[in-house]
Amino acid sequence: MGFNMRYLELRRKIRDVRMWAIQGIAEAGSGHPGASFSAAEIMGSLYFRRMRHDPKDPGWQERDYFINSKAHSAPGYYSTLAVAGYFPAEELKTLRKLGSRLQGHPVRYSDHQKHHSVPGIEYSGGSEGIGLSVGVGIALASRLDGKKNRVYVLIGDGESNEGQVWEASMAAAKFKLDNLVAVLDRNRIQQDGFTEDIMPLDPAKNKWEAFNWHVIEVDGHRVEQLMDALNKAAQVKDKPVMIIANTIKGNGVRHMANNPQWHGKAPPKKHTPVLLEELESEAIIAPSIIAGEKENYEQKIKKAEREGVEMIHLDVMDGRFVPNTTFFADTIKKLRPLTPLPFDAHLMIERPVDHIQEYIDARCDVITVHAEACTEDEFVQIQGRCLESGISPGIAINPRTDIPDWLLPHLPDLDVIIIMSVNPGFAGQKFMPEVLPKMVAVNKKLRDHGFRGYIEADGGIDATTLQQVYDAGARIFVAGNAVYGNTDIHGAVIHLRHKAEVALERKLLDHATRLSIRTDWMKARKNILIPYASELQIEEELNAIK
Repeated sequence: MGFNMRYLELRRKIRDVRMWAIQGIAEAGSGHPGASFSAAEIMGSLYFRRMRHDPKDPGWQERDYFINSKAHSAPGYYSTLAVAGYFPAEELKTLRKLGSRLQGHPVRYSDHQKHHSVPGIEYSGGSEGIGLSVGVGIALASRLDGKKNRVYVLIGDGESNEGQVWEASMAAAKFKLDNLVAVLDRNRIQQDGFTEDIMPLDPAKNKWEAFNWHVIEVDGHRVEQLMDALNKAAQVKDKPVMIIANTIKGNGVRHMANNPQWHGKAPPKKHTPVLLEELESEAIIAPSIIAGEKENYEQKIKKAEREGVEMIHLDVMDGRFVPNTTFFADTIKKLRPLTPLPFDAHLMIERPVDHIQEYIDARCDVITVHAEACTEDEFVQIQGRCLESGISPGIAINPRTDIPDWLLPHLPDLDVIIIMSVNPGFAGQKFMPEVLPKMVAVNKKLRDHGFRGYIEADGGIDATTLQQVYDAGARIFVAGNAVYGNTDIHGAVIHLRHKAEVALERKLLDHATRLSIRTDWMKARKNILIPYASELQIEEELNAIK
């Protein structure tokens, strides 16, 4: 079996992992949010996209194995298994309670232990530093049995203080276990503080290479980098693979991020609704490469990649559905090898059903077609072919187009809806503010009908308009001239992110106010709020908090 999950669905599932984990930790009043959140993308990429496994048959003989050596990340591990379908996610709310199957450290599932564990758990984690040895044993046994199972081991940088980790690493290299992949959650924090203050691990890459491992280093919160590394790991012969995933402990909740005090501390239960809103409110910046000066697309992609944007937006115009012409699938196919960044293809073309395979073959990650350019039957064909290929399907509507009622039954498998805030196909247009109430109404209608995907704002998005569309419900922001029309691309991206952060903090403050916990929330969030105090007009409130 296995999963071929679409990019935006994968992001959404990882978001769900964090949301269920924080609910369980808050309900229990104890647990480890920091370690769970730093590893969310790692476990999500494995369970939702890479590993062969079957929630309906956890003992499937052909499955890949996952060993969670950093076992204190149990809430995130349980949440990953639940979102993958191994047990009901609501059970996360029993975390660490008497009689629960979800205790502080996981217990290996078996018929004998079925009342104390959940299906899918391969390893009883407790003492640190042991998991890699278990992974070596499973990988060696699989080879001796002539099986093709792969073994993935998640280890922490804090537990890498243990000598057994390095003994296991030597054994893995000795036996040339190329069916073994270890992932180091390099969040640089352990129980007592920062790893480099307690027992320095750097240069981690050099150490693992010296132990004769093939080493790949990535940003552990970028699923496209993780997937690229996992794909490369599968091609390595006669060596085990170490993926060093540079992460941020507590990533996803800003006042927990990179903060040692959140290693093993639960948030107040009353904060849970606000925390869930924060986790649902991520902002994705997607520069459009047709904007700005007439330089080559390769340079624009590389510049955007250096700035850490989440996606590249590709506006495909055919000169018929819209007046202008840009590029087509052949150009995208040539650009694809340049970067692992997801490609967000917005097809402003006539009869997209006739051309959809070209863009699938060009390896776009998101493909959006216009409601004005297809019938329901044609869209169903487009959506089905995207889903079969592991591509996020989307639909776009022009400023004066309403969401068609025929779309509503297809929302569960729809990942994105673009609401145009300019008329498509014309360069240099200004943002149309009359789109904002429409965006609010469309967002509400979609959510009421079960839509869990993303609203994407496209047209005239810059630092003066981003907060408005954020407040209206958009979470993906196509920024063309705001990025490439600026001589300082670095500053432009930072400015856009800042505006999204201000909008988020205002939204969370408003939620905390409605729950009558505003002062308490601001106290927990004080260090995060200080840079935004002037824009949020809360200087006096912050100064009054001790």
